[in-house]
Amino acid sequence: MGDKVKLRLRQRPATPGMPAAPWRVLVADDDEQVHQMTRLLLRDFSFEGRPFEPVSARSAAEAADVLRTHPDIPVALIDVVMESPDAGLRLVRRIRDELGNGRLRIILRTGQPGEAPERDVVLGYDVNDYKNKTELTAQKLFTALVGAVRAWNDIVRASTLAEELAGLNASLERKVAERTEALARAKEAAEVALARETTAKRQLRQFLSMMSHEFRTPLAVIDSAAQMLLLRAAETLRPRLDAIRGGVQRLIGLIDTCLADEQLDSGQIILQEQAFDLKPLLEGVIAQHRNAAPERTIRVECAALPGAWGDPGLLTLVFNNLISNALKYSGDASPVDIGAEDEGGAIRVTVRDQGIGIPEDDLPRVFERFHRAGNAAGVPGSGIGLHMARQIVDLHGGSLAVASRVGSGSTFTVRLRAAPIPGSKG
Repeated sequence: MGDKVKLRLRQRPATPGMPAAPWRVLVADDDEQVHQMTRLLLRDFSFEGRPFEPVSARSAAEAADVLRTHPDIPVALIDVVMESPDAGLRLVRRIRDELGNGRLRIILRTGQPGEAPERDVVLGYDVNDYKNKTELTAQKLFTALVGAVRAWNDIVRASTLAEELAGLNASLERKVAERTEALARAKEAAEVALARETTAKRQLRQFLSMMSHEFRTPLAVIDSAAQMLLLRAAETLRPRLDAIRGGVQRLIGLIDTCLADEQLDSGQIILQEQAFDLKPLLEGVIAQHRNAAPERTIRVECAALPGAWGDPGLLTLVFNNLISNALKYSGDASPVDIGAEDEGGAIRVTVRDQGIGIPEDDLPRVFERFHRAGNAAGVPGSGIGLHMARQIVDLHGGSLAVASRVGSGSTFTVRLRAAPIPGSKG
């Protein structure tokens, strides 16, 4: 194999206090001199700060036992001819097929190249190098070992990365399965909640329908009785009878508000749009509130208005709610101002009070269903009216806005479309 040489590559420093583990090299050969010479040469070799350590096997069977026990050996130097002329070749097949060791880098060595021609061996067997013993100098052996160890390192790293990737994939699949299961449970819970909500809404509609039917009859009786008494009552009783009639109308308005809000929420309401005169509609709503609260001051400023376009019945609910709120949330001595004017293609109606006002934090949510301002706790209310009013105005293609300051009152502004002029294309 030539003279001994001492060759080293750039070394990687070992962990402080820990000796570097050697690279083990399986030497399978039936010639004891080969073992001695190989051991002598390997003593002077190192790679990446780690020495080479020979592991001897004197036959193919012994070599197979060594690899079965130590499958992590990176390199094997295998003689072709040992206990039989092809013992080394059969060992190669056994390593790859029976032991399933595809990482081991196999370098075949032979002293009789004619018995196993290099081309036939390289093509027919899964080996990584083929060396003639007479040509295998110390330098060539070192080069072959370093190349084999590097290849083995690459294979191990790739295998480790593949295992880590497989573990990550398994973990990801497990997490996806867990998330899918959680989503399925959430979906099932949402479906149950939706079913309960649907049932609750259906029961609410049934209750509101029943309440409307059951309450309207006695309210109509009360109103009729009040009208009969007005025909015969003394002048001193008329204000009280007017108050009764006004209270009846406000209660009917509350029932209508609840029904309209539920129908709007369920999408069951249908607009009956038409051209109509908005001024008489406003005057009728205002009259009801004056009758119900004759001691309150309601000031009206209504200029000449074009015809309005919309559903008079639903818009009555809107203005009834806005005026009712203005009276309810302002002091008994505070006036409520109502104005209406032509904006050129639109009609603007304002309802202004000088009451408690709405806190700034509550303004963005004032039109939400069931929301009530923080300073309204002592005032009776359901939180439905403004939600219903906003929905109705939106259905008409208009707008409902509010401006308010705590202690200074609130102004609600409704904008509605004017009725199209006959013969126009608008």
